[in-house]
Amino acid sequence: MKKFLVVCVAFVLPLSLVHAQEADDTGAGVGFSIIPRLDFSPEFTSGEHTLTLGNSSLYTLFEGNITDNLSFSVANHWLGFYSTDGFFDDTKALYQDSWRSDSNTWLDWATLTYEVGNFSFTAGKDVLQIGGFEMDANDWEVHPEHNSMLWNVLPAYQWGAKVGYSFDDDNEITFQWTTSPYGERPFSSGLFNYSLGWNGLLFDRLETIWSVTALQRDKGDFLPVVSLGNMFSVTEALTLGLDAFTAVGDEEYLLQKGFTVIPSFSWDASDSISFTGKVGGEYNTETKNRDLVAGVAAYWYPLQDSHDLRIHAAGGYRHDARLVTISVGVLYNLNFPRN
Repeated sequence: MKKFLVVCVAFVLPLSLVHAQEADDTGAGVGFSIIPRLDFSPEFTSGEHTLTLGNSSLYTLFEGNITDNLSFSVANHWLGFYSTDGFFDDTKALYQDSWRSDSNTWLDWATLTYEVGNFSFTAGKDVLQIGGFEMDANDWEVHPEHNSMLWNVLPAYQWGAKVGYSFDDDNEITFQWTTSPYGERPFSSGLFNYSLGWNGLLFDRLETIWSVTALQRDKGDFLPVVSLGNMFSVTEALTLGLDAFTAVGDEEYLLQKGFTVIPSFSWDASDSISFTGKVGGEYNTETKNRDLVAGVAAYWYPLQDSHDLRIHAAGGYRHDARLVTISVGVLYNLNFPRN
């Protein structure tokens, strides 16, 4: 009952604050979005096929400015339907693991950020500085079957704090301290991560998300992970990406030493049609296992001058599991704009 009340408050509070903001007109802008997604995604492996609902989900995003210097952001994951064992198994897990750090929950992130001069200070639950551009994308937008095992198995939202220093509008160095996904409970497990990151722009075309992270697996045992996320704008319409990590995802051990390399592309064929694709190689130096993941997707945005409504079709392949996935679906951002 206690957990249910907490969830209800977390859902109602953003709506109340948005209403109060509009009524009071304080000038501190806030925005609230309800983001449903529905996928139909059959999976084919070893001559068998299973119908799943893919990345079907329900999210909300609530963020804005409290003052000129203080901002907040809260993202909630209310429903998930990927599991092939039962369409509601993923949703059940979101809530039964609410207070754990080794699992993703109904609260993706909830941060407060204070900026003064070139410095920024962030506290709360935040995404780990790991995984480059692949981890930087919003969960409700992506196709999990196209992503690396690191993205698929790592509980990347953790409690902690971050300090950033901006050299200019395009380059920032950050230090992040968080709880570890190898611990069962935040803070009480006594396991933490330490990360140094750089988000930058080089030559006006190459955007970077680089980081070095030490993930604590046990007392005195740290797994170092270097993440190099790169995005090169060939033209305004065509972007080439390359994410590389010195680790691979492992369902039993979470992460292990190895190499993950994921080239990708994004092409806006017009204002309403775009395409993405990626192919990634993974090598686990602990087990000597090699894997290949690939995927392509096409998007249509039928609303004029808006990407709030997205209709998509995608196909994916993972070599190790001999798994082929086909997906069609729709994503909608119902936005209540800032003042």
